[in-house]
Amino acid sequence: MTATILLHPSLTPLGGGINFRELGGNIAADGRRIKRGWLYRSGALNQLTDKDCHFLSQIPVAHILDYRDSDEVADKPDIIWSGCQYHHAPANPLSDVISANLEQLSAQTIAGFDPEKFMQELYRRLPFNNSAYKQLVAILRQPNGGALVQHCAVGKDRTGIGSALVLFALGADKNTVIEDYLLTDTTLAPFREQLLARMSLNLGKIALDKFGYVLSVRESFIDTAIAEIEVRYGSTDSWLEKEYGVTAQVRESLRERYLE
Repeated sequence: MTATILLHPSLTPLGGGINFRELGGNIAADGRRIKRGWLYRSGALNQLTDKDCHFLSQIPVAHILDYRDSDEVADKPDIIWSGCQYHHAPANPLSDVISANLEQLSAQTIAGFDPEKFMQELYRRLPFNNSAYKQLVAILRQPNGGALVQHCAVGKDRTGIGSALVLFALGADKNTVIEDYLLTDTTLAPFREQLLARMSLNLGKIALDKFGYVLSVRESFIDTAIAEIEVRYGSTDSWLEKEYGVTAQVRESLRERYLE
């Protein structure tokens, strides 16, 4: 991206950012709001400029948590600024089925790919037994740990569930979590349009439509994840505690740190 297009106030003004925005400002427990400048979500950080890196170092954003598969990281490694720790924690539970590196898929793989089935299965599996989100919780709990950006390729699916975890832990209700997820439809739009335009040079309409579906933001996706959490655990609080060790005491300590 060569120009910053601000479509929503949560977006961070970066010249090379992809859907880089913050969770700050969302309403959480007891009507309190999440502090600004602490919790960020994003797409890949491989296009950051020197100016972007200086800006992020001044916040300071001290942790990058990268949810991408290893081949995605190798293809487009993050640009890391001074004073920031990089953590690679792949979050894709379907990596043995299909690579999340969409631009590298073969024509044969694309032909047999069912995007609707894939997305539903992805969101059914993402919230559970996911070591990446255990790493997320560990970083959140570090004393004086500094600000965090969690990200995947475009900041939608793997990052969407990671962000939902943070919001639920801080006491946000289901509607707030869904609204924050759906906001990605707006904040990702410029990059998504560029990516699909680039893919259209080499792909036919059927394949392009499949990628368009995978890159879309649909309430049914996040609904699937939340419904599966409630089926398995009855509540998001129980899910947080039993899957990721976020007990009531831990939730309270996180709220003291990140809410105002």
